[in-house]
Amino acid sequence: MRYSPVAFTKNERYDRLTNKIIKAVCKPDSICIDVGANTGKILQMMMEAAPQAAHYAFEPIPELFQLLKRKFRSNAKVYCIALSDKKETSSFNLVLTDMAYSGLHKRAYDKKEKDTSIFVETELLDAIIPSDTKITLIKMDVEGAELLVMKGAAQTIQRSKPILLFEFGKAGAEAYNYNDEIMFQFINETLQYNIYTLQSWLKDKIALTQENFSDNYNNGREFFFVGEAK
Repeated sequence: MRYSPVAFTKNERYDRLTNKIIKAVCKPDSICIDVGANTGKILQMMMEAAPQAAHYAFEPIPELFQLLKRKFRSNAKVYCIALSDKKETSSFNLVLTDMAYSGLHKRAYDKKEKDTSIFVETELLDAIIPSDTKITLIKMDVEGAELLVMKGAAQTIQRSKPILLFEFGKAGAEAYNYNDEIMFQFINETLQYNIYTLQSWLKDKIALTQENFSDNYNNGREFFFVGEAK
């Protein structure tokens, strides 16, 4: 995967750092999971870093799901479901003008968007991943539902101790009625994981305190993080 010499946006910077982390963590046969796969940019990174593995991808938007199926065919197990902490049929906010904003709950937008509602199936990751399957890395970018995904994946996470790459920002969290303290407590105390910025994980491995994490949450300084088992 090639990039221009300069990362012009924060998202481009995150993509580059994410690619470095995936390459640092994965062996050729490492199995990864992409939750909120969208068009497959991160899934492609996983496949390039671990070409011998059959990775998992989850994307509930039918149009994007079909795109992923065509693009990756037999090289990944792609599911048209939304991961959560319960199994049900749920309404889903589909943002027609920017599908990356879509999610189980409607979040605040940065600009004017056009959206509609569809129905999707939800499931727990723990109900899908076989207990004898070792997972190396899980990436989650689901516009605020990351905590629900982690709760539904707690057994898989505690069994495999994968690296967690996850988005977390105020607009998304508020749509699901939780905040930085709840998120930090679940990751740090329940899962027993340290949290890092992407840059810190790659450079100095200095874990964020709850105060650091809250500062990022309140000021929007960083909104993508790494979790690593203590």
